[in-house]
Order: sequence, then C-alpha cells, then structure tokens
Amino acid sequence: MTASAVVVGAGVFGASTARELAGRGWAVTLVEQYTPGDVRASSGGESRLIRYSHGENLWYMRSARTARDRWRDLEQEVGEDLLVDCGVAWFARRDDGWESHSERALRGDGIPVERLDAAQAQELFPSLRADDLASVLLEPDAGALRARRATRALATAAQRRGARLLTGAAKPSGQGVHVNGERLDADAIVWACGPWLATLFPRVVDLRVTKQDVTFFGAGPAWSSPPAPGWVDYDGAVYGLGDLDGRGFKCAPDAEGPEFDPDADPRVLSAESERLARDYLAWRFPALAQAPLVGSRTCQYTVTVDTHFVAAAHPDGRGRVWLVGGGSGHGFKHGPSLGAHVADLIEGSADPDPRFALGAREPARALRTSGSDGSAWVKTRDCAVED
Repeated sequence: MTASAVVVGAGVFGASTARELAGRGWAVTLVEQYTPGDVRASSGGESRLIRYSHGENLWYMRSARTARDRWRDLEQEVGEDLLVDCGVAWFARRDDGWESHSERALRGDGIPVERLDAAQAQELFPSLRADDLASVLLEPDAGALRARRATRALATAAQRRGARLLTGAAKPSGQGVHVNGERLDADAIVWACGPWLATLFPRVVDLRVTKQDVTFFGAGPAWSSPPAPGWVDYDGAVYGLGDLDGRGFKCAPDAEGPEFDPDADPRVLSAESERLARDYLAWRFPALAQAPLVGSRTCQYTVTVDTHFVAAAHPDGRGRVWLVGGGSGHGFKHGPSLGAHVADLIEGSADPDPRFALGAREPARALRTSGSDGSAWVKTRDCAVED
C-alpha cells in the first residue's frame, strides 16, 4: 500500500520535502494558502545567496554543497536556469575571524576557496573600498539562486512526480489537517509553513518573526552578477549581490528587525533601512554613493534563538506529525538537502538531529551572514564620518 503524506506550505522547505517524498513513491498532497513563491512567503523575492562558508560548522557547509548539486538536478528536471555562478566574496575585518574558520573547513573538504588581498579584491567590483579589511575570502563556486523561480520550480517538480497541489489555509486538526472545510489524514503530516508555524504551534515551537528590508540600487552593466560576485560583510551584518536580471544592485542590512505579522503588517521600506544601505554603499562601493534607489522588498525571517533549523516530530503527533522551519534568514539555499533529510526522518532512515529539536536553545547567530547586530558597521561608519 502506498504511503501518504500531507505537506503544509509550498515554500522552499515544504516544496523540497514534497518533491522528495513524491520522488520516493509517496502519495503527496502539498497545501499552500497562496501560491508557491508568493510575495508574502519567506521564500518569495528574486534572489538568495548560495554559499558554503558556515564558520566551523561542517553539517551546514556540507548541506549547502549537497544542495548545490540538487539545485542543478532541479534545473534539469524543470528546464530552467535557477543557480547563477557568480561566486561570493566575504569581507574579512580580522585575520582570525569567522572567515578564517570557514576557510579551514572549506579547504578540509576540498571546496574551492581563495584568500585575496585588497588589491586583488578590488578587481572583483568596479569600485571597492578595502582599507578596513584584513582580506577577502572568495568562494568561486558559490553564487545566487533565483528564489521565486526556484520555489515555483520545486512545487512544479513535486507535481510532475505525482504530488497534488491544494490551495487553501490549513489548520491543525488533531493528527490531521483541516483545509477548505475538509479534514486530511495521512501517514505523515509535515508543517513547513514559514512564519505561520509560530502562529499555528505557539506553545510548541519557539520562533521570532522579524521584518527585514532589502534595497536595490541602479548601477551600470559592470555591476551585474556575473561578473560581480555576491558579497557578505559578516562582522558588519550587511550582505548583497550585483544586479541580477536587471533588478538592481542588492544591499541588505542583516541585523534582526522588529517583530512582524506576515499577514497584517505593511511591507514598506523603512527610512532607517534605506539610510543604512545608502551609507554602506557610500563606504564600501564608493562609485554607488549617489546611485538611485530602484526597488525594495520587505520580507520576514523566521528566527530561532540559535539560528539552527527546526526539523522535529510534534510531541503529541504520535510520530506522524513533523514541524519544519526556522530558516533564520540563511535557510533557502539548503532547501533540497533539508527536504531529503526530512524525508529520511519520516521514513526512519535517519535519526533526529538534536540541533533541530524542539525546546530550549542557547542564543547564537553564527550561521547567518551577520556575526553581529550591525553595531560593528555603525561604529565604522560613524568613525568614517568623524574622520
């Protein structure tokens, strides 16, 4: 008899899990309240970085590398270009910082990485200020994902493998799912509904939903990605990407924003976010100091206190109900590999990872593209103004 699954949420985690289970022969129903890649979803938006650097954490480094191959497989499956090979440059402010830990881990696994001095790094961008940097760590095999298209591609691939896509707002109903006036039961229920996971299971998962603003600035063809790489200032809590597909040069302060309701709160760029982005561009990429703002996007992070994912059985789900989420601003690239991990958990071929368990966790932020709350950049900026 064919095993059955209901996966709630067609974001990158849910759609990846549905595609994986359908490919293993499960009868899958994928439930989505809007559409895959919808602007209100955490998996919406035009781009995400895919990078392998995760400090000393080997699990996430290897997961990202595995995900890269799975993204390539998805491209072949749906016939779309989703992964952009442009590299990712890390602006290292210290010789012995997070980037050095990443470099050791990458080299240990044979993942290509280059350490550049200021002069070499300046060749990566039409304009780059590097006098405050110890070096730049370049991952040549990293790059960017066309996020909205990739999310839709995952859902399309799941359907081609036999999954049914059902549109409607879902709510828990015991060990089942209530949607469109109907109760759905299955051998496995997966709740992978991004920021709505915290609302649906408030006493079970500990998640904070935050507002995150992303800005795009007008730049010339030389700022396109490729050739310009994605970039991360880890200690400054800022990241971005060159102009991808004519969207504009991306600059995003990565400090955690205020609490955010994904259904009710307005998705409007704050004046502070624009100011921080403009100030950073003027400092790091001087030629873009007067670049016009050509677009913005307000999204949300679903953040755990330690930035590890959630992938665990519901305590009252009798082993049938699984909760998956907590992307914490760095989860998108891992989608296909995490989907395979969740499928292994459901089938019993993998043991639950205690890092992804429910319950109390110790605060940490090392897995994101921000090793600080942004104060390091603010301090640097203020000193530059005083000078």
